Amino acid sequence: MTSQRTKPFQAGRRLVFVRSIDTLSGQAERSWWTGAPCCLMRWTYHSALLKREAASGTGTTWLSASSGGPRLMGMGAPSSGDALVIVHECGAGARLVVKRGEEDMSEWTWPEEHTDVDVITDGRRIVMRHGRGRLSWFPADSLGPPRPWSLELVRKALGEVRMEVTGLWDLGDSLVVTTVDTWSQWRWDGELMACWRAPAYELAGVTVVAWHAAGPILYMRMIDPATGEPGFGRDAYRLVVWDPRRGVGRPLGPAHDWPRAARSPDGRWLVADRVTREGRGLDLWDLATDTLVERLPTPRRAVQALAFAPDGLHVAVATMQDWFVLRVVPGEE
Repeated sequence: MTSQRTKPFQAGRRLVFVRSIDTLSGQAERSWWTGAPCCLMRWTYHSALLKREAASGTGTTWLSASSGGPRLMGMGAPSSGDALVIVHECGAGARLVVKRGEEDMSEWTWPEEHTDVDVITDGRRIVMRHGRGRLSWFPADSLGPPRPWSLELVRKALGEVRMEVTGLWDLGDSLVVTTVDTWSQWRWDGELMACWRAPAYELAGVTVVAWHAAGPILYMRMIDPATGEPGFGRDAYRLVVWDPRRGVGRPLGPAHDWPRAARSPDGRWLVADRVTREGRGLDLWDLATDTLVERLPTPRRAVQALAFAPDGLHVAVATMQDWFVLRVVPGEE
């Protein structure tokens, strides 16, 4: 049954409602497609839930993991959607658990600050940002002490940079590591593929909203090219399509809140949840012309995670309560 809460998303002519997948309860952390839509959620303060649309297209399959009480610090899942990794607080510091099916396959405990961590995995290697911006990895099949992941190759390529890690992005066949002033793309075995300087965080307050093969979508404060000073006021922060190779960005509309976004595999379409002076809405941008094609007003319907299908025309949308699929209509029907 289609939830009445999805009504604002059913009003589009270029973003067309296709189907409901399931209801949700919790905070969606990440969404992606591997044959079918997948969604990783923080279910409660101590548990994680990985949902995947069933092959039949009706209902979902799911995998859950819980600490049984101590706070969840982070979670991750491979793109295949067949495993779940959680890190939670414990008396000794932190405990990492890898779960497949109904069994906890492996676990490891080590001294750690009780702070949030970023966790991504390809099913063979688990990469984690933890502590004060440190980067480590574990072999998924034989957990042991965290092994350091060195970013020295980035320093050698770019010169003097700061190595405090701020985030991780799972690209499926590779990963992106963001630091205060760099972005770098790596193979899962630790081979550096590419690295770039990021816009100055102190000036622009840069947040990566989505990562695409062509580069990231940023949420950042615009810099006045005449003075080099950051902008001020309600519309100073914007969504920006960034070209890391040239070190330049194309600003789109202003954003007053932390937006969510996804870019189609071919790079043409951007779907973004964005708050403006007029309120919250779900945008469809044509990046070939940087044109806002359609905006669906969605008051009180914040989107938590978005993911394009490989066909570049279907996008899975997760809110706090609902999970559904929209379709991009390239031209007027």
